[in-house]
Parts: sequence; C-alpha cells; structure tokens
Amino acid sequence: MTRFYPLHRAVIIKDARGRDTALSEAVQELIPEALRQRTGISVTRHSGTEYNVAVDMTVPCGQIHERHSHVPNLAELS
Repeated sequence: MTRFYPLHRAVIIKDARGRDTALSEAVQELIPEALRQRTGISVTRHSGTEYNVAVDMTVPCGQIHERHSHVPNLAELS
C-alpha cells in the first residue's frame, strides 16, 4: 500500500513560545516526501503568526531554507 505524504502545511502560530515546536512538527511531517522526491524544504514567513512549510524543488535535498514574504509587522509576537 502506497502512503501519501503532504507537500505543504500552513502553520498558524498562537504564541511565540509555540513557534519552534509548531514549525518543527510541520518540517518533520514533510521530510518523508522531501526525501522521496530528493529535494529540500522551505519555511516561508508571511507574518508574525503565519508560515508555510513546503517540499521545495528549488532547495537541495537534505536542506531547509527559510524565506520571508513581505512582513509588515514583525512585532506581532513580541
């Protein structure tokens, strides 16, 4: 039986203390598919509370790249 893994996850952060845990869990969930496709993972910050974690063909296999889209207010979680 073939198992299907997600290609991306939207992550909404409720408080700063949970940010690392939530992002780590999303990355761990995507690792099997990234390895299957022999590619890496990108973590894109859209705001202080919104992130997207994705299997990304532009990232070398075994690597995780952090990116920022336009972030109007980084102080949201301070």
